[in-house]
Order: sequence, then structure tokens, then C-alpha cells
Amino acid sequence: MRIVITGAESSGKSSLTQHLGEVFRLPYALEYARYYLEENGPGYDLEKLKKMSHLHLNYQQERVPISTPYGIFDTDLINYKIWAEEVFGCCPAEVSAGIEQESSHVYLLCKPDLPWEPDLLRENPNDCQRLFLRHRDEIIRLKRPYKEVEGLGQERMTNAEAALCRFLER
Repeated sequence: MRIVITGAESSGKSSLTQHLGEVFRLPYALEYARYYLEENGPGYDLEKLKKMSHLHLNYQQERVPISTPYGIFDTDLINYKIWAEEVFGCCPAEVSAGIEQESSHVYLLCKPDLPWEPDLLRENPNDCQRLFLRHRDEIIRLKRPYKEVEGLGQERMTNAEAALCRFLER
């Protein structure tokens, strides 16, 4: 089982991923696109996005080996699909095909209830609710289990811990 922390930009995904990994002593992989864009610059096109999605999968497998029963991911290919469709109006076939293969994923979907924190890699300060709904709709379309996470500060962490416990009890 891979627990995926997902949602719109600036919704606390990376903080939750690291926190849950440490509290539950589970291996985790932070968002690869951030590493890539910080190293290579914020500019990208569809080909670079496809490359990042492939490198993203490799990075996740390095951080959370397939032989590990549980792991936590900061985003998955759903994020790349929505990103590609938002920016380029289409999703690369290899991303769509990859999503179908991520069948062991369950989701903690972060509500966009945190204050927006701008940085050079964030692009959508006014679309958080709409992007949250896109993530939720895609998870529902795939018929994958999910729990929504909300709250500020420690309340958010506690809510995420409780949701993760419910997945681990299955």
C-alpha cells in the first residue's frame, strides 16, 4: 500500500508526508518535481513534464522500494495528469497509462484551507479549491480509497495521523 498525500499547491503535502513518515516510521518520498525544477530552473514544457513524471516514478521506487509493504508518497501521477491538462490542455498517454498501474494507492487529500505560501514554483494562488476538486474527482473516478485532511497546524497533523491509522488498519 502506498499512501499518497495529494491536493492543490500550498496545501501542506510535503510537511504532512515528512511528518507521517517520521511518526509512523515509514519510508517516504517527497515531491520529485520540486527537486527537479529547483535544480534545473522553473521553466518547463510538455516534454520536460513527461521526463519529470518518469524520473518521479524512479525516485519514488528508490525512496520506497517495491518490496516495502507500506510507504508514503508526496503526490503521484494524478498530480502530473492534472498539471499537464491545466497547463497544456492534454495529458501524455504514458502518464495516463502509469496512473492505471498505481493500483496500490490510497489517498490523503489535503483540503485547501491553509494560507497560500508563494514561491517560485507555485502557479495557481487563486485556483486551490478548483484544483482540490479536480484531484478528488480523479481519485473518485479511479475508485480509490481516500480521506480528506483539513485543519491548521497540529490539528492538521493529528487529522492526517488518524486518517492514516484507518488505512493501516485495513
